[in-house]
Amino acid sequence: MNSLERRMLKLEASRPDANHQVAIIIQRIIGSDGDEVVRAVSGDQIFDRRADEAECAFIERAEAEALARTDRRPCHVILLPEEALQ
Repeated sequence: MNSLERRMLKLEASRPDANHQVAIIIQRIIGSDGDEVVRAVSGDQIFDRRADEAECAFIERAEAEALARTDRRPCHVILLPEEALQ
């Protein structure tokens, strides 16, 4: 076993247990008529962005609501700038 394989085994062993994570997926859907829908999905929960709500406020609200409905806490949150989604 080489050093890279040993390092990968150590990283995998130290990885947080997936049962203790809350996955939140942000979806941006643009219809053929140009209407945009932004929603967050966490398990079987769906949170839709309100028309007057800023994107960062929506993400914060979705995270808070998802966490409030579970006893688990997130280990990693990945936020992408709006330009990366275009």
